[in-house]
Amino acid sequence: MTANPTFDSISIDQLDCVGGGFGAQLNSAMSRAGELGLRITATTNGKHAPHSYHYIGRAVDVAGAPGAMRQFYREMSHTNPTELFYDPMGGMKHGHNVGAIGGHGTHVHVAY
Repeated sequence: MTANPTFDSISIDQLDCVGGGFGAQLNSAMSRAGELGLRITATTNGKHAPHSYHYIGRAVDVAGAPGAMRQFYREMSHTNPTELFYDPMGGMKHGHNVGAIGGHGTHVHVAY
């Protein structure tokens, strides 16, 4: 019988010091989210759309105060993301505005 490994969560401060799995732009976005008081709610974990960038370590979801999420969305919109979704403000995919896509009213999704 094989034991299942368990993993502990780490804080955003610890995450800032981790290298490896995520690209520089995604790491920068996660760091900025923490500076704005947002919390990371998903990276490669969770349930997402089929073929989601989450599953290949290229996306993050962040949540928190609505004002902070609006600020994060505005800032990330200038970083050339592959995807950026926050229903109250719209959405972007491959540099084009696509409007709100649904399912992103409580968090901001950004992928590179």
